Parts: sequence; C-alpha cells; structure tokens
Amino acid sequence: MTQQEREELRIFVGKNADYYISKWEEVSENKISWNRAAFFFGLLWFGYRKMYPHAFGFMIFSLILQIIQTKMNTDPLIIGLTNLAISIFIGMFGNYLYYEYAKSKVQEIESKITDEKNLYIELARQGGASYFTAIGIGLMYLVASSIIEYGMEDKNENFREQKSIDPWSS
Repeated sequence: MTQQEREELRIFVGKNADYYISKWEEVSENKISWNRAAFFFGLLWFGYRKMYPHAFGFMIFSLILQIIQTKMNTDPLIIGLTNLAISIFIGMFGNYLYYEYAKSKVQEIESKITDEKNLYIELARQGGASYFTAIGIGLMYLVASSIIEYGMEDKNENFREQKSIDPWSS
C-alpha cells in the first residue's frame, strides 16, 4: 500500500482509520483478521461503515435463512449455532470485506474527480461511519423479520378459544 493510497483510505474511513489501516496491512497477506465489532454487530456494522451492498446482501441472506428455518421448524439450538457460525465468519472476514469495499469506492471516486481538494471532500462524504444508517438498516431488518414471522405464523391457533389457567382451582 503506497503512502497516497494509505492517505486516501484514511480519509475515506474517517473514525478509527489507524485501526483499519493496520488491520489491512495484515489482510494483504492473509484475508483473515479479527474484527470484534463485525462479530458482535454484523448487519449493523455493515450499515455503520456504509457498506450498503454488504448490508443488504446480508439482510436478504438472513431473511431467507429465517424463512427456511421457520418452514423446517428448526431446533432453537441449531438456529443459535448457525447464527454463531455466521457471526464468526463476519468477525474473521469483516476487515477484508471492508478493505475491498473501501479500495473499490476510492477507485470509483478517483475515476470521477481529478481535483485533489474535491477528491478528499468526496472521500470523506462517501466514507466514514453513520449511526443513523446502522439504526435505519437495523429497523428495516426488524420490520422485515417481523413480517416474515407474522406471515408464517400458524393461523389455526385461536387465542380466544384457549382456556386460561385458574390459579385458585385445585
């Protein structure tokens, strides 16, 4: 990574740029590099880092997986283990995915803007981090997941016909 590339990536990343640049120097040799935030927050981390294609791809993957698991009446332990495996995968490859995304965005912006001052302004604008985006993507997932759960719920259950438990009867 040249000094020029490093500086452009630093501007694009914004907050925690030093962390990511040091991790990306490791990633250039090996694609595996642990990212704790990606492990714990997955979808929200993609949104926070403005990695929209990854966020929406992961959201669609998760919703399809949810449909399959619901249809198959999958055991909750299996669901939990599946989610853990996905989180580990994102934690291991999150830095690499972000590096590839940042490089491609920087190249895309460079191809459109030749003026150095405007280039740096645009890198900072399109890069960086956004709590707003993370929250928005999280809410979108929550709504979509709820719609799926509600839509797949057994319609034969009628809660009004269920007998309540009388704690005073013997």
